[in-house]
Amino acid sequence: MKLGITMPSRTAPMDRIPEYARMADDAGFDAIWTYEVYRNPFVMLATSALTTSRADLCTGLAAGFTRSPFEAANAAADVDELSGGRMKLGLGTGVPEFLHAFHSTDFEKPIGRLSEYVDVLRRSWDYLGGEQVPDYEGAHYRFTAPPINPWGLRELARPRIPILVAGMRPKLLQLVGAKADGWVGYLYTPKFYEQVVLPNVTAGARSAGRDPDELELSCEIICCVHPNREIALERAKKHVGFYIAHPVSDVVAEIEGVQDLVTELRINMLQKGLAAFEDTPEELVELFSITGTPEECRQKLEQYSDLPHLALHTSYVPPFTAAESEDCYLQIIDAFKR
Repeated sequence: MKLGITMPSRTAPMDRIPEYARMADDAGFDAIWTYEVYRNPFVMLATSALTTSRADLCTGLAAGFTRSPFEAANAAADVDELSGGRMKLGLGTGVPEFLHAFHSTDFEKPIGRLSEYVDVLRRSWDYLGGEQVPDYEGAHYRFTAPPINPWGLRELARPRIPILVAGMRPKLLQLVGAKADGWVGYLYTPKFYEQVVLPNVTAGARSAGRDPDELELSCEIICCVHPNREIALERAKKHVGFYIAHPVSDVVAEIEGVQDLVTELRINMLQKGLAAFEDTPEELVELFSITGTPEECRQKLEQYSDLPHLALHTSYVPPFTAAESEDCYLQIIDAFKR
């Protein structure tokens, strides 16, 4: 199993990001992940490429519908060039609420749109690498190589960069199998992985004549580790509660039979706001995170051995401060360094 870690980039000073990456690289993590909450994940990975030498650099996630496929292809190629071919493009649609409010777009027809996005991403790399690329005219995206391009092309570290599509529900998981190089999810449980993820990814791959065993399946797992178990638990409640309260998590909650607990948490959230997550039931924390003392967390890691790539997810959601998130990150590195 590959072991990754997510950097606490929501509130940290930007000049700390390269140092965070260096710490994880030095500690022996196989992959370093960052995400898109206001800050640009490609910029953060580009600076991280300059302080690392071996770990993969992964977006988890970069929003697709907020930028064109060609722009995303070039941004990923920049990171790939700087890192010597260590970029992996974790790709999602973008937060539905943000798409409408901030980006003058929407969440309509996400499956077909994301499918076309992947097609145009790959055509973009092929074109930039000097291949003859046929025109593409989809319902949402198009790609037409200009007859004359006075700017020429660009050097690529690799012909193509691995695309890991995010998804939790069957249709998106089938798209992973049919189109992507792998999957990135969150709130993993063995039951969810076996009953939802694997069957749908496999079905999607076989429908497209692909081998599902060649796909890289990865998942971000909330990890709260601290020598004081009560501090670890207090932190995990805030992060797990924040995540499980979002409707996209229902598919996992239903599989695990904890929908009633999630419903109660949402009702509490309407009354107390973010403070409600301080009372997230410990049953949910145990299900959806690796939490406890360093020794407890190292033991719990063994429960995830069926997952090819596990990314330990540093707590970062509101109300975590930059200092608190940094401590969460350092505690993970100290507990799991190789």
